[in-house]
Amino acid sequence: MPSTPQSQSASLPTNLYKPSELLGMFSAYLSQQAVNRKVIYIRGIYLRNTKHDPRWSYRYDVIRDEDTQAELTLQITEKQTENLKDGNLVTVGGVLGRRVQNNGHIQLMLVVSRVEVMKEQVVDEDELKRIELRRKKASIGFKNVDGILEQKLFSDERPKIALVFATTSITMADFNAGINAAKSAIDFEEYRVNFSSPSDFTALLERLDPLGFDVIALVRGGGTNVETADDLNVLETIVGMSTPLIAAIGHVEERLFIKQIVDKEAPTPNGLGQYFSEMVESVSEKKTKSRATLTEKIRKQFQEQLEAGNKQNKELQDKLAKLTKNQEESTKKHNEQVEKINKLNQELQNKLEAINKTNEAAQKANTEQLEKLQQQLKTQAEESAKQSKQFNDNLKKMQEANAQLNKSVQQLTIQKTGIEKKLRATEKELEEANNKSGNEIWIIVALVLLAVCFALLIFR
Repeated sequence: MPSTPQSQSASLPTNLYKPSELLGMFSAYLSQQAVNRKVIYIRGIYLRNTKHDPRWSYRYDVIRDEDTQAELTLQITEKQTENLKDGNLVTVGGVLGRRVQNNGHIQLMLVVSRVEVMKEQVVDEDELKRIELRRKKASIGFKNVDGILEQKLFSDERPKIALVFATTSITMADFNAGINAAKSAIDFEEYRVNFSSPSDFTALLERLDPLGFDVIALVRGGGTNVETADDLNVLETIVGMSTPLIAAIGHVEERLFIKQIVDKEAPTPNGLGQYFSEMVESVSEKKTKSRATLTEKIRKQFQEQLEAGNKQNKELQDKLAKLTKNQEESTKKHNEQVEKINKLNQELQNKLEAINKTNEAAQKANTEQLEKLQQQLKTQAEESAKQSKQFNDNLKKMQEANAQLNKSVQQLTIQKTGIEKKLRATEKELEEANNKSGNEIWIIVALVLLAVCFALLIFR
């Protein structure tokens, strides 16, 4: 992929320019010419620009050739036009300027430095109105009649064309020959009107305009009253029409204004018939060449696709063979792994069976031990209950004995207290007797009595 831009850039010429560079070169070239370095004078008819904006520093009016419709733009100040009127024949002096536009158009203009009026009025009011109509048509735009017809014919659609003839005109043989040759691909409808009657002419045009014709053709030979086609009402109607117009009116040398505002001009009616015939033949040849070119292009594309397909097929076959080999190796390894896994699985199953047997024996032993343990627990529970009952009985007896003992202790305590009193009295008596007699027999007797009292207290 990276090599593609390099190969393309290597094939590019060294003198390759951008559109802006080329326009700059032409602008620089024009500015260096001798005609731009001196004042030149131009004679013609002055026409004011009706679209001038007062905010502009300059006016951009027009000077037109006296004999032709050629025009040149004048860059002129408002002050220089104070004494100028539409239709004045003037001589203007200045240096030649130019304006290079981004769309590739180079507009020449005269930067005016001096003006001289040669004649007050060389254009009448009607002529000024015609000029204004031509400007209006130019601003609306001229329709591409050739493109409209070619597009229809290329699409195998039959263009609809209205042929408007003069009421008394006789169609020419050459015109009929051209029309007949074109009828194989174009539908023509003929209409008649009095060209010398502007009202009838405009009425017919207004009626035909919304009928959906692809083109309306005005056909009239030269001769008497041919200039009535330049009637202002007719011209104004033509400028406002939406249907494209072809004019084949008068002879070549007859300079009719109507030819300047229609979308296409045929030099003569015979030339119009030849135009239609050549249009059909040209489109037919182009379609044939286009089909041949398209066929060759398709064949070449098919060949390229076939070669690319064969190459891709070979690459796929190589990849398939490689994948097949890899698959076989992978299958072999897979089978070996499966055998190992099966063997390992068998071993694991054997171990599992042994473990299960061991678990069953252990579970059986555990069950037996559990049963024995439960029996022992039952026996122990019964023994414990029996012992608990005995303990409770003994405890009850002990509590009763204890109560009796407490009662006896209380009695003994009382008796002890009485005995202690008796002993103290006895001791006192003995002490007194001892003091009196000093005989040891009394002491022994006292001890014996004391022992007897304690025995009675204990074993009672």
